[in-house]
Amino acid sequence: MYCEYFGLKDYPFLSTADRRFFYLSESQAKAKDYLSYLLVLRDGMVVVTGEPGIGKSVLLDQAINDMPEKLSIAHLNQTLLTHDEFLLSVCMQFGCTPECKDKPELYKAIQNHAMDKHLELTPVLIVIDEAQNLSPLVLEEIRLLANMEMFGRKLIQVILLGLPELAMNITALPSDAFSQLVRLNHQLEPLSREEICEYIDYRLYVAGNDGRLEFPRELIDGVLCYTGGIPRLINQLCDMMLVTAFINKTDQIDTYCLHSAIQKLAWPLYIERKSELPLRHVAQDEVDIRPLPLLVVRKNDVIVGKYLLNQKRMLIGRQKNLDIAIDEARSSRIHAQLVYMDGEFFIHDLNSMNGTHLDEKRIKWHALSDNDTLRIGQHTFTYQVADEEEAEELILPDLEEESAAIA
Repeated sequence: MYCEYFGLKDYPFLSTADRRFFYLSESQAKAKDYLSYLLVLRDGMVVVTGEPGIGKSVLLDQAINDMPEKLSIAHLNQTLLTHDEFLLSVCMQFGCTPECKDKPELYKAIQNHAMDKHLELTPVLIVIDEAQNLSPLVLEEIRLLANMEMFGRKLIQVILLGLPELAMNITALPSDAFSQLVRLNHQLEPLSREEICEYIDYRLYVAGNDGRLEFPRELIDGVLCYTGGIPRLINQLCDMMLVTAFINKTDQIDTYCLHSAIQKLAWPLYIERKSELPLRHVAQDEVDIRPLPLLVVRKNDVIVGKYLLNQKRMLIGRQKNLDIAIDEARSSRIHAQLVYMDGEFFIHDLNSMNGTHLDEKRIKWHALSDNDTLRIGQHTFTYQVADEEEAEELILPDLEEESAAIA
């Protein structure tokens, strides 16, 4: 659709697992090195976790592709199985299903296959996607398979890929026997802001970009806040931005393209996709008093409030029930929001009528730095790191109110 218009040879942001577009982030590079080592060593299990769309399967595919020898692989994508169904699925993947499909025969068939391949010097690998769905009984079957040995070497290597709860499921097992077989337990991290820039530029380069297309750096904060640094979401958002630019017959990828794409996708902020939004303190002994971000609010140079930024999302505007409510005629009811992402706070203007300004420049997205001062009408908002005394003054009254309410 837009390839010819932008002079591209291919679509740069398809979500399919194309090795040409594989970008190694720092977290993925470490995981790939460990994976490659353990695939050669053929000892113990590997657990790789991460959010949906972060690239677990693509990473494993790259590591396997770099192996100098051919592997015998059983790759399972369906994990809502009983332990008998699991063993049968492994047999079917290896092509060694016995006529009698009871558990001992299935187990024996897998063992014979692994021993034959071992004598042929062919590594045997079981890869399980969506492994967070596996029951404790199936995990026990996996442990038994991973324990098979011949001539002092493991016969089967097991790699589990899943969401972060997979690691918790393993920890929650009644016995420590499974955990003792895990040689690598790695959680893939989302892309940082700089990695998002490199990721977009790399994919455009592979697609044949001649320099005509550029995603301005001032848009990356918005991309980060709506995708959380998840590659699959970055692909979807960037692709829609290119569609928007193509439909509007422009070569410029700008703020309009970003917000039009978000509107067409009907996306919330990435943190709103997550179930655990607020970072609240529950009891005084759990509060870690440390330098925390603070927003000092002034009206006509008079301080009217200080707010400790201890939530992942805080709304600003003249509506009374907001996190930071201001008496300001030039403010929209819900004017802007503070969003915590990738270890930083961002200010996001919510399409307000009169805008949010930084150094007299109207901004849409901005990553806040110490002593940045924003302006909404007659109000200014200074972002600074609170010292311990200020943080304690703001936190302890909240804790006293909570204690009184409980009493």
